[in-house]
Amino acid sequence: MKIFRPILSLVLVLVTTLLVSCGGPNASAPPTYTPEELQKVKAYRAPLIATQKRLPQLGEYLDNEDWVNADSFIHGSLGSVRRNLTYLSKSLLPSEQKPALKMARDIFRHLERIDAAVAQRDFDAAREQYREVVDDLDNYASLIPDVTALTESAE
Repeated sequence: MKIFRPILSLVLVLVTTLLVSCGGPNASAPPTYTPEELQKVKAYRAPLIATQKRLPQLGEYLDNEDWVNADSFIHGSLGSVRRNLTYLSKSLLPSEQKPALKMARDIFRHLERIDAAVAQRDFDAAREQYREVVDDLDNYASLIPDVTALTESAE
């Protein structure tokens, strides 16, 4: 009986170890948007689309070296872009927020550089930064989910 006790303990330890090692965490479903989050994304996406549609106007001002209107456009029509993109980025799923916020910061930097180039009346720098902001804004928009498709699949 004295030999049987250690063997039984060893078997129990092995069985416990086997059960613990094979029983990992439960697989959870990937995070998805709730209907409330979808409404937020939809509301914050509208100013992004409006900005994309109006941005060629800034390009025209730069092409014509219309520095006064370019400056007014940057501080007027594009004045709320930083806030809108930040809100939109923070309304995304946690895994999508970090790249969206990084890209939004890049967009802000380009807009600040355009503003500085306009103040110095530097056509080449302004046009280069304008091209960068258009590309980055398009890339940013591709990160944002198509809300209409998501709301239809959620219903």
